[in-house]
Amino acid sequence: MNNPKVTVLMSVYNGERYLREAIDSILNQTFTDYEFIIVNDGCTDSSRDIITTYSDRRICLIDNERNIGLTKSLNKGLKKANGEYIARIDADDISLPQRLE
Repeated sequence: MNNPKVTVLMSVYNGERYLREAIDSILNQTFTDYEFIIVNDGCTDSSRDIITTYSDRRICLIDNERNIGLTKSLNKGLKKANGEYIARIDADDISLPQRLE
């Protein structure tokens, strides 16, 4: 996406337990002008596999070769962000459908 209104930014490290619910809560937003940047922070569980099951064009996956931590991972995501606004979500968060509105 070139210039979405919002960039939703998530970093995940071994978050398979709640990850699908977190991603679904973003993809089911009533506001749709956003990109969804997910940084795989060197996961050793099935988190990356879960992310790659989605074919939504708004998802941009960034893979870290190794775990570098939340702050550095989020900064990597911010460098790729195209949105006017940034919305943060963690891999174990659930967003209400109107959150981005």
